Amino acid sequence: MGQISKYIFIVLASMFSLTACEKDGANNIREDKNLILELNNKATDTIKIDSHDYFLDAYLWRDFMPISPPNGKSLASINWLICSDSTSIPENIIMTQQYVILNDSIWIADYENGSSQTTSYKIEKISHDGPKWGPGTYVDIISKITNIKTNLNYYLKLDRVYIGRTD
Repeated sequence: MGQISKYIFIVLASMFSLTACEKDGANNIREDKNLILELNNKATDTIKIDSHDYFLDAYLWRDFMPISPPNGKSLASINWLICSDSTSIPENIIMTQQYVILNDSIWIADYENGSSQTTSYKIEKISHDGPKWGPGTYVDIISKITNIKTNLNYYLKLDRVYIGRTD
């Protein structure tokens, strides 16, 4: 009887630790009206770097596929930096951080390592493990862009981005 109890305890403890490890971005969420105001004052819908204009596009979603937890996975985000005249984006222009804003809350996320550049004039960056906002909610996104040659930071904003869902 003792061996069976130990086995049941180990199985239950393992199941608990697996569900407790699921991240929901809570560590990267802040309520900070001052930071949001500061970012909104810095951000524009286009930026100019070396005589080229850039803008931001984005897609956000929560996954509710059958393999997901009952209340869905955390928010994921894809951001695209796009050169408006389809000129190749130089290697010294990088996307470093994103800020996703919902009312007075802000999810701050470094973009994940690696990027996809499907065309020379578009860079794609991804962030995972966000909050469990939405789906069906609209948020604002600000992306921090850095010119590593000049060490200057730029902030691109995209308003009212819909959080979708996959099922």
